[in-house]
Amino acid sequence: MKDLFDKNKEFKSDINTSPLSAKRKEKSLLKMMFLFFASFIIILAVIFFVFVFKASSTFSIVSQQITSFLGISAAKFPVADPAERNRLDILILGIRGDEDPYGGKLTDTIILASIDTKTYETALISIPRDTYLKFPIVNISAKINEAYEVGEQKQRNGGGIALAKLAVSEVAGVNIDYAIVVDFTAFKETVDLMGGIDVNVTKKFSENLQWGGINFSFEPGVHHMDGDTALLYARSRFTTSDFDRARRQQEIILAIRQKAESMGLSASPQKAFKLLDILGRNVKTDLTVSEITKLFSVVKKIENSKPNLKVLDTSGGLLFSTYSTEGAYILLPTKGDFSDVHDFVRNIFTE
Repeated sequence: MKDLFDKNKEFKSDINTSPLSAKRKEKSLLKMMFLFFASFIIILAVIFFVFVFKASSTFSIVSQQITSFLGISAAKFPVADPAERNRLDILILGIRGDEDPYGGKLTDTIILASIDTKTYETALISIPRDTYLKFPIVNISAKINEAYEVGEQKQRNGGGIALAKLAVSEVAGVNIDYAIVVDFTAFKETVDLMGGIDVNVTKKFSENLQWGGINFSFEPGVHHMDGDTALLYARSRFTTSDFDRARRQQEIILAIRQKAESMGLSASPQKAFKLLDILGRNVKTDLTVSEITKLFSVVKKIENSKPNLKVLDTSGGLLFSTYSTEGAYILLPTKGDFSDVHDFVRNIFTE
């Protein structure tokens, strides 16, 4: 990926808010986005779709200086590394949003979407929110789901996106090329705009503790869910575990992808523009327009790829559960460092 993606590029610190001015360019990009929308992971696709068309007029584009958190990450995992040369890693973060007064910037969803740019295999690796580590630069030890929040509070060196990318790099052992942050409002409204989704529930599920007395359950099989139901299904963890929640989130992603493909959004501009409005209010990324244009050529080749779904949990021997000195439930690397996790993630396409 030397030519297509330069992992050691210079990042600028300004926030680009100027709209695209050329209508011909907009039409060309819109056509490209309609094709792009139906590929790979729909969560990535719809956000990219919005990003290319409305660029920086509807949501925040975040970039960083070469001396920022990302400069350290790129230096630690250079493109010359054999594990990086033919690989693209994109971090997907799900937050509750600014309207939630109780940890609205904590990342309840942490998914590493990886693409082998030689074989065009794909993988989704869910990283548990309770993974505990020392954040580089800021020298704070905390759960990984706090990295984005801490970075936003510091508001320097790239903010939340940059620190979250570096924290995930510490755990996964790969350089994170790009990141996308989406809050749950966009998730719920997108599902509703699609008319709901059909989710293949792989095992019996019941939740009666987490949502103020709301009791809902699903037997194994395909279930139609609206936005509210899908969000509850994706976020519930009190009666099961965070590992099970990560698997349910992957089920939701696949269901949204399948629904988008069946809808033929390229023939429905009205719904496409509604998606622009929904996602434009609730998305942040460090991708630029030129980068997403280059990325399109890769994504076109993986639209029929079946992603390898993995969840980092305690069953594989990579992590173990314990409690912090403050009594919080945390996950630590079994080996004492994350080297075994690094090997697992780097070899995800060769197992």
